[in-house]
Amino acid sequence: MTGLKLPGFFRKDIFLIFLLWLILTAINIDKAFHIDDTFHLEAGQWLRENPLKPMSGLINWADDPTPMYSHNQPVLFFYLVAFTSFLFGMGEIPLHLMESVFTFLVLYYFYKTAVFLRVGKPRILLIFLAFCPAFIINQNVMVDVPVLSLVLISAYYLLKSGKEQKLLYYCLSALCIGLGLLIKYSLLPLLVVILLVMLIRRDFKYLPVLLIPVFMLAGWSFWNVQEFGSVHIFNRPRNEFRPVRIIEFIACVGAVSPLSICLIPKGFSALKWLSFCFFFAVISYGLFVWTGIIEIHIFGQLLNYVFISNGLLIAFALLFDAIKHGKLIDLKNFISSDTFILWLIIGALASFMVLFAPFMATRHILLIIPFLLLVSSPLMEQAGKFLVQTAVVLTVILGLILGISDWKTADYYREMVGVIEIPQNQTVWAAGHWGWQWYARKNNMKIYGTQTSEVKEGDYLVYPRDIVRQTINPALKLSLVDKKWKDASLLTFVSGSRLASLYSSSIHNPVWRLSLSPVDTIYVFKVDRIELSNP
Repeated sequence: MTGLKLPGFFRKDIFLIFLLWLILTAINIDKAFHIDDTFHLEAGQWLRENPLKPMSGLINWADDPTPMYSHNQPVLFFYLVAFTSFLFGMGEIPLHLMESVFTFLVLYYFYKTAVFLRVGKPRILLIFLAFCPAFIINQNVMVDVPVLSLVLISAYYLLKSGKEQKLLYYCLSALCIGLGLLIKYSLLPLLVVILLVMLIRRDFKYLPVLLIPVFMLAGWSFWNVQEFGSVHIFNRPRNEFRPVRIIEFIACVGAVSPLSICLIPKGFSALKWLSFCFFFAVISYGLFVWTGIIEIHIFGQLLNYVFISNGLLIAFALLFDAIKHGKLIDLKNFISSDTFILWLIIGALASFMVLFAPFMATRHILLIIPFLLLVSSPLMEQAGKFLVQTAVVLTVILGLILGISDWKTADYYREMVGVIEIPQNQTVWAAGHWGWQWYARKNNMKIYGTQTSEVKEGDYLVYPRDIVRQTINPALKLSLVDKKWKDASLLTFVSGSRLASLYSSSIHNPVWRLSLSPVDTIYVFKVDRIELSNP
């Protein structure tokens, strides 16, 4: 009797996948609930009690509680939060373990895709993805890693459908996009990608497969009409396109991707040295600031320009290689290639984010990072061992530093909410969203609403300085009672805590920065009186 033989893929590399998954899970497993986690947790709580009215729950995510249908996302992920919490409770560990399932799927299907495409250095690409800061920090109880896993599964089967079992693989690809659309609508452009691939391949008889995600969205929209009288996807908040969003997108990619040093094509050695200078300057600046040789404000505002420059170098290198590759083979064959499909996915997702995202963030560019890595493989093969190893080391270091820093930032609010000293039997209102809102409620504070809270004289109002919060009703006359903070540490020196820049950056607020300041300051106010306006 012969023993069971595993495929070569499992024999060789499943250990690496599990090792990376364990490292990423360990970093995240007891991380405090952070940023949008609170919205998803409160949505999950509502769904546990009201599974047939998923969009009718009220959540305070601006000034006052508003129904979930007035916000951006559909609810499939919220059902998963509800189911997990029903079985294991609302603790950090069970919910982060649930999220880690999708982390594993991302690693697994990225590697399978790399092997299928026969790219060079698939293990190196896997390490680049695993330690990319955008991947590490966004393992919160949020939708981005689950959506990425579905995108990668869909892309894998879309690529395989060009070789075998067309109907099955087209169906699996379309089904994954349909499931993804019920988590986040930003996958809509991938329907166009599947359509274009079918047309390019002349697989016209498989076009009805696109009805799978269409019917899924139609069913969801019909449910919307029955529940609250309109179609959610057509009635979400709108955002105007601003040209600066392109620069912010490039800066976001450059801030989390120390790849440029191994991507610059041959013949552009000056650009390669420029990339080295960028990283050397940032590292030197950090050492000089930490040791007090230079003041932190000196050149600090230039950090975003370093990110922009690095992002431009990456874009130049990849686009130059794509054009060169397209010229080496005729255009028709290039358009029919798997590489062109990868570029279609990158272009579709990047365009959607730049045009329609309300702000730029690492979670947005996370969706294209795996595909950027896959198309960059030929350049890495040309770069040489030293440059690739240097880029790997920089990526691992940056990923771990930002991952730990973000863990400390999230934990800051979990810890600080417990050190607020209020006289007994006094009502305490908490303003401010994100993880702070969850832990404030957990510590028996009431969540403040600008117009809906019945605040009384003698009550207390508590809020952090640097997070999004409710507008304070001008009728409330407050006096500052106390301020709470913790001194900065080396673990928060590389920081994304300024208005959560790792989750919402701009041309004036880089993705991360160097900081010697406390993560935040908590203000404690007492309501001295309430001045009601004359009728």
